[in-house]
Amino acid sequence: MLRARRVMVSSVNNSYLLGLFSTTNSADSHGIISMDLSSLIAPSSSSSDSSTPSKPVAPTPPWNSSETADQSNSNVTAALSGQAIINEGAAQLDLPGASTDYRKLFTMYQGLSTLMDLANAASGGISPQYQAQLSKAFDSGLSQLSQYIDTSSLSGLRVTQGTTATSDTATLAINKPTSSYITPPLTNSLTADVPAFDGNVVFNIGVTLNKVTTNVPIDLSNLGAQPRSLANVIGYINSQLAAAGVQTRVATNRIPGQAQTITAGGTTVTLPPTSDQWALKINVGTSETVNFSAPQTAGAVYVGQTVGNPDPDNNPATSDSDTRDQLVKFQTDTANVAAPPQIPGQANFTPGRVFAENLDTGVGTIHAMQTGADGSVYMLADVSGSVEGQSVQGTQDVALLKYDSAGHLIYTRTLGASDSASGLGLAVSSTGQVAVVGQVTGTLNGATNGALNSNETGEADQTDSFTTLYDASGNEVWTDRRGATLQDQANQVTFSADGSTVYVAGQSQSSMPGSSVNPQGGYDGYIEALQTSATGTPHAVFTQSYGTAGQDTPKGLAVDGNTLFTASVESGHAVLRSFDISSGTPVLSNTRDLGDLQGGSISGLAVNNGQLVVAGTTSNPALSAGTVTLAASGGSDAFAAQVDESLNPTAGDAIAYYGGTGNDRATALSVSNGQVWIGGQAGTDLPGQAPVGTKDGFLAELDIANGTILNSQRFTGKDGMAAPTAIAVDTTGSSILDRLGLPKGNLTFDTSQQLSSQSTLRAGEQFVVGGLTGPGVTVTIDPGETLQTLATKIQRASGSQLTATVVNTGTQSQLKLTPAFGSSLVTLTGGPGDKNALPTLGLPEGLISGTVTVGSTTSPADGGTQIFGLGLASTLNIDNAAQLSHAKAVVASAQGVIRKAYQALVTAATPVNPAQASAAANGGTGGTVPQYLSNELANLQAGLARLTGGNSAPSTSTFA
Repeated sequence: MLRARRVMVSSVNNSYLLGLFSTTNSADSHGIISMDLSSLIAPSSSSSDSSTPSKPVAPTPPWNSSETADQSNSNVTAALSGQAIINEGAAQLDLPGASTDYRKLFTMYQGLSTLMDLANAASGGISPQYQAQLSKAFDSGLSQLSQYIDTSSLSGLRVTQGTTATSDTATLAINKPTSSYITPPLTNSLTADVPAFDGNVVFNIGVTLNKVTTNVPIDLSNLGAQPRSLANVIGYINSQLAAAGVQTRVATNRIPGQAQTITAGGTTVTLPPTSDQWALKINVGTSETVNFSAPQTAGAVYVGQTVGNPDPDNNPATSDSDTRDQLVKFQTDTANVAAPPQIPGQANFTPGRVFAENLDTGVGTIHAMQTGADGSVYMLADVSGSVEGQSVQGTQDVALLKYDSAGHLIYTRTLGASDSASGLGLAVSSTGQVAVVGQVTGTLNGATNGALNSNETGEADQTDSFTTLYDASGNEVWTDRRGATLQDQANQVTFSADGSTVYVAGQSQSSMPGSSVNPQGGYDGYIEALQTSATGTPHAVFTQSYGTAGQDTPKGLAVDGNTLFTASVESGHAVLRSFDISSGTPVLSNTRDLGDLQGGSISGLAVNNGQLVVAGTTSNPALSAGTVTLAASGGSDAFAAQVDESLNPTAGDAIAYYGGTGNDRATALSVSNGQVWIGGQAGTDLPGQAPVGTKDGFLAELDIANGTILNSQRFTGKDGMAAPTAIAVDTTGSSILDRLGLPKGNLTFDTSQQLSSQSTLRAGEQFVVGGLTGPGVTVTIDPGETLQTLATKIQRASGSQLTATVVNTGTQSQLKLTPAFGSSLVTLTGGPGDKNALPTLGLPEGLISGTVTVGSTTSPADGGTQIFGLGLASTLNIDNAAQLSHAKAVVASAQGVIRKAYQALVTAATPVNPAQASAAANGGTGGTVPQYLSNELANLQAGLARLTGGNSAPSTSTFA
């Protein structure tokens, strides 16, 4: 009977044993495998028997067993019910006497696991209500985890919520002031004749230094028979400037050719690059300002429009819009200035078009435009994502964009709303100030808040009115947020003649603060006046509501002396009102109902030589606005009416309709120097204008009194679609300068270095500078803050433990933070809620410290334990798909950091045999061999001796 033999199997290190074998590919090896056994020989000073298995040094981590679906669901349910996701008592340690560090790490890991469970639960196919609940629970859980990390003290290592770095450089880059102006490309040759220089090219360059202006006349006919090449023209202009004794000069600017590729038959073919192009570059002299003017001018109309197909598949349920916003300039006449030529490569050219510039992809709806006295063009638009390098904090923000007459962007100013905002009205004062108004939801830091604002009463989804005043340089003077407890918004804005008072018209569902008139029902209109107080803050002079029991929407606002006028759509009717504001309190003077718009709207109101001009869209061919001088054509038509400022019917009242047999719509009105222009979208036919695309835009100058169309233009855009939303008129805005790519008026540069001007950062936003423990010092962004002033604040807040410097990176400046000393250890923590300044600055939350590297080991320079940064920003959220994906990646990474921290504790707790340490120090040889291996080795050697005929050499054996 055979009995099974009991065999005791000892665990051995396979990789170690395999390392004993070596193979050779030499020709004489004959398949012999060599085995080096010398490392198994125990030295004479062997230690005691180590055959017993080693004891565990660390408790089993929670990630050794996968989380079940039931556990995940339980975690989500508990978090949604408000239970804490941090429970140190629930962390199980299966090793008696284990360090409490393990319990704290496991608690952090469990908190991260619950955050991941919440994120996974929000991954799709859920209702908006459930999504909101999950987002709220995630935010709460992250806050709990953050607090736990801040208050937990570990003996064997350190954990910080944010990142760890030896230095941080803010991603927010501020453009350095420049003194050079570059035109669009004019030619691809320095020596060939440039078409833009042909003909009667005469203009003036005014150079001002110390308030003394030197006029330098430029007339290219003085070149005589010389070719009007770029080189020759620049040489001539510079000779004129030198003769005048000014420093300003003109140079060339090379635009390198671009590589070209085409795909043919599935193969990408590289073509020769395009030719280099050349432009003019104006280098302004030190302390000089430069102005351009021309003796002959023509009118100009600027159009803000959306081009492209908003619904290519004709399915409103899909998001396939393919549109782009543009700034377009048209020259209105050719009596003194030749028609602008077509720019090569620009599609959808229409005679009279000077340029069509595609705007930044972040620009959405353009709500308003106005020209300034200096010839510049101001645009108010909704923006999202980022615009001209400025990242939007919320889902949508407001941007004020200033262009010169050549279409060159001078500056971009964003409102900085933390949630959502929309800009609805724009005005430019006689002194160069700019005011914008609109609606805002959520926090608007740095604003002067009214008593009844929605965000102050907890109604986070309600809109409030805002008004922002900018100085002539584009720096914010103040922002006033003055709302009602229910929905409200500011629609229109204008200035007093001297620019000292800002007048606003808007609508609200409840009483506005300070109004002496109670709401009538639905949305009511309101008017208010704001001035700048002695302390630089907004002061409300008056606020007054008006309206009917129906829905009232102010669509136009104008001021003439002591009379304020409004144009509103009230229960579908076009209604004009006048208020006497001479006493400082508005008194209603008169009201005039122009009739039912029959589904139409009002697009603007303006004062024109003692009369009011109101424009819009209507299907009513008989509005009560006086004599019909140009009859309606059917469907809906654009209209422009003029009535006496008294609002009493007079013989001079008149109305002109503009349109064809289709549905035509006026979206904008602009009145300048007696010229009345309307812009909008054409239906089918228009008087004297053939269709160009599928849905065309139009411009029309009307003589309302005589019913005459003085000027008209029909145009289209990408995919045969153009939808103008705003226009602005400058009756002397076009000249020969357009052909040269030079602006009318001063060369203007954005010299502001204020952070609130160059980004969405707002006054009042904060972050905290401190150590790993303790409360830290709060740094608050002040009005007018710059990188330099902020660097000084940070350095002081750190107790001089950080060195904060402004570094130059080409044409931009950035903030850089480095440890001041080897032992410096400083944390950056975000400000509370929507006041966190770090994301906009582009600085990560976390630790900045010095390190010391000895051999291959890097450790904190302060001599403390190793630091592990989880990389969890306090702004982490799962509010939308993009944020959800980001949150999952960040939480997973943080879990990995916890696992590394655990392994560091395990390594530190694992005993090191002195002989093994010595062996490691000597290249891994020598050391003590356990007795069971010595016994096995002896048996192995005996067997080898029998196989090899008694060879006594013990260190090497060979097997055939």
